[in-house]
Amino acid sequence: MARYCFGLATTFHDPALAIVGPDGEVRYAEAAERYRQDKRATNAEPDHIFRTAELIETYCEPDAEFVVGRTWGAGSARLPAWMGLASRFGLLEPGMIARLPDGGVAKLLLFRPYQIHHLTLCVRSSHLKPGANLALTLRQTWGNRKLSFLDFDHHLTHAATACYTSPFSEAACLVVDGIGDHGSVAAYTYRDGTVTPLAHHRGSESLGALYMLVTDLCGFSIFKGEEWKVMGLAAYGRRDADLYRDLSSMVRAVGLGLCYAPMRRIRAIVRALETRRRGPDRSPLAAADLAHTWQIVFSEVMDALLARLYVATGAENLVLSGGCALNSSYGGQILDRTPFKRLHIPSAPGDDGNALGAAWLAHRHFHPEWRPRVQTHTPYLGSSMAGETLERLFRIGRVPRLRHLPGEVHRKAAEALASGAIVGWVQGRAEFGPRALGNRSILADPRDPAMKDRINALVKFREEYRPFAPAILDRHGGEYFENYQESPYMERTLRFRKEVVDRVPAVVHVDGTGRLQTVKREWNERFYELIAAFHGLTGIPLVLNTSFNIMGKPIIHSVEDALGLFYTTGMDVLVIEDYLLEK
Repeated sequence: MARYCFGLATTFHDPALAIVGPDGEVRYAEAAERYRQDKRATNAEPDHIFRTAELIETYCEPDAEFVVGRTWGAGSARLPAWMGLASRFGLLEPGMIARLPDGGVAKLLLFRPYQIHHLTLCVRSSHLKPGANLALTLRQTWGNRKLSFLDFDHHLTHAATACYTSPFSEAACLVVDGIGDHGSVAAYTYRDGTVTPLAHHRGSESLGALYMLVTDLCGFSIFKGEEWKVMGLAAYGRRDADLYRDLSSMVRAVGLGLCYAPMRRIRAIVRALETRRRGPDRSPLAAADLAHTWQIVFSEVMDALLARLYVATGAENLVLSGGCALNSSYGGQILDRTPFKRLHIPSAPGDDGNALGAAWLAHRHFHPEWRPRVQTHTPYLGSSMAGETLERLFRIGRVPRLRHLPGEVHRKAAEALASGAIVGWVQGRAEFGPRALGNRSILADPRDPAMKDRINALVKFREEYRPFAPAILDRHGGEYFENYQESPYMERTLRFRKEVVDRVPAVVHVDGTGRLQTVKREWNERFYELIAAFHGLTGIPLVLNTSFNIMGKPIIHSVEDALGLFYTTGMDVLVIEDYLLEK
């Protein structure tokens, strides 16, 4: 009998669902926020009851056997205590004490009592309900009761996602995030399909928790997951000696783990840092030195962990995962700063990506002989646009300036880009992960120095300092970037060559870098053809690429989502599959 393995990402934020078929191939993987159109989908189950039925009909045999892999270990019911991580940062306001369900007491800088209560409920519910909708759907719709559950260690699912999507048969793997089942850092070795634990830091010390602290002090929201804003802001700042002294003395690498300073020292540092907090009436640039200095400290701690990992494994290939792997500024420096020769960071290194790792681990539980294909794996694993909706739009939508252009839509889109238009670009299946990789993108001409400000102000409605990514044809990567590395998932930031900066000012960050996406024909033919056509028209082999959303909203999911953003923002052209719509 056929067996399908569902992976459910079951952290209280960024839930996701992945399906692996009987052959071990990925049928589907997508974060729940896309379908729900609810950024991060906090406290939402990954197996939405109506959506799950559609997915089973589309990608599975409803009368097959189903196995659910979940992304936390069996003991994770104690996870409300993870909020106690921030307790190491001291108590700054009276009354900021919350008694957790396990009897522990957290003294928190980052969380207020009502927030602790809310998060505790979220964590509990996220571990109780995943899989319930899938079971109900199978039983009531198809009379299928052939469903079982497997729970996996949180960091192991991070490692499985990263290792199984890597182009390596052997590698060292490091997972660094806020917290797992036991701690915040875990190391593994990977060989021929087997992920083997090497070291697991068991303690409350957490680089991810410190990242949350800095995010909060910079005036951004940790509940909205805005740590990435700190990374972008860092380029505008300078190293502050006092901040460096305080931040660097809070944490250090010890072996393949972390160690905090004594509690008295921690509390004194946090009180000092509180004086540098950015107020709501001040520009984000006021926190640039804090962001920049933290980026230095973060990178140095990661350097130390990776140096120890290299000594412990002797591997030349590195696989990096966990929420801290989303720091693309550091990702682009790893091969220069460490002894590793090759690097892989998956398209979804955060908790949403764990759905895929759990599905593969469940499959391997029943098929220990299974091995992933050693190649660059596609990130295009999500939903497609509804063809019948597109056909109705064209036939009865009464939309002016809508054309059906099979075979030439990429050329027309390239012409629009070359003339200065901002183009919404929707093709094929959605990307798995938080970054737009050419299928759910807003594109623009990188030659226009005013384009960054134009998109931030009129399309994305976000802070003016936020940069945009260059998507570049691989064969031209070395012409534009120093020490060029393939970056298929926008997972690393590299430095532009000085002689090309003036050619593409819209995608060059203030520090001379860009978070690039490598584009090859075999990875994404339609996107490749668009950039190649733009190159033919302009001589520039890259385009500005940003996600098809506005600030605070997820990337679009449906035709209706795309049309809504097109008509309520400053986009000029919308391309969905072979249809092109102009304002």
